[in-house]
Amino acid sequence: MNQILLNILAAVTTCIILPLISFLGIKLSQWLSTKIKDEKAKALFTKATEIVTNAVRTTFQTYVESLKNSGSFGKDEQLIALNKAKQIITSELTEELKAFISENYGDLQAWISNQIEASIYKLKN
Repeated sequence: MNQILLNILAAVTTCIILPLISFLGIKLSQWLSTKIKDEKAKALFTKATEIVTNAVRTTFQTYVESLKNSGSFGKDEQLIALNKAKQIITSELTEELKAFISENYGDLQAWISNQIEASIYKLKN
């Protein structure tokens, strides 16, 4: 009788428990991989937006503010300020950040322009 119970227990362990443990291990690995990928993406996006915000603040402080105070900040000066901010951002973005932005948001230059405009809006309000 004991031998029959041992055979049944061995069969249950082999057919049900071991595959279940393997399945749960695979699912845990997939969940952890997704979590790590999401955290990395979040960190990359945060770093990229910090670079944009800092570039906009720097451009405002070193270029725009003095022109506004003297009343000579027109369309041409706005374009120059935009290009200055773009230059700062492009020089500070790492290749990893550039690749991340291109893969997730498309055109890098369009993303930079949009982020500059968004940063200016945030800083004004």
